[in-house]
Amino acid sequence: MLFRKNREENGSWHAFTDLTVALLSLFILAFVAMATLKEQKAEDLTRTEEEVLSCQEEMRRIATERNALLSKSLKNSIEKGLIALENGNIHIQASLLFPLNGAELTSEGKTVIQGIAKGLLDVLDTGDVIMVSGFTDDTPIKSEIYTNWNLSAERAVNVVKTLIGLGFPPERLFAAGFGEFHPKVPNTSEENRRLNRRVEIGVTPIRKMEK
Repeated sequence: MLFRKNREENGSWHAFTDLTVALLSLFILAFVAMATLKEQKAEDLTRTEEEVLSCQEEMRRIATERNALLSKSLKNSIEKGLIALENGNIHIQASLLFPLNGAELTSEGKTVIQGIAKGLLDVLDTGDVIMVSGFTDDTPIKSEIYTNWNLSAERAVNVVKTLIGLGFPPERLFAAGFGEFHPKVPNTSEENRRLNRRVEIGVTPIRKMEK
């Protein structure tokens, strides 16, 4: 009886030991799997950060080259004081393009746009689009339905229409109006307000959606 009892106790002990070993093994496997997954995630994150930095560096390089080419292509207009090139964007005073509170390009305004059109085409890559942005100062327009936002948007659209008439593909152009909400300088004087009434033209890379 004692031998049988000891054998049963030993059997129970072995079963408990086997269960403990099995649970310990599962714990170790789970720990190793989690550690491996964590290491993999860290590697993936590092790789992603490196890719982002590499992409940003490439974009800076392209922007620098484009700005240099723009500066060369638009040299005549820049020297005449018709436009300014700032951070790769072409800045044009609204007074050179439109009548006061008007959105239709004057004949002089069309001449200015024609003068910069070729320079834009020279730097336009296959993956680029041209963004035309309109801006006003903070002086309200005396109209119940017409606002600075309307004016800035219509001016940008009319510049786009002119560029299309000069041979620019419509799918490579878009317009935006910002009204008085993105001033170049504080609207604290008439000279500053004149600087804020402007049109900006920039070349922006865009990724086409895969079909």
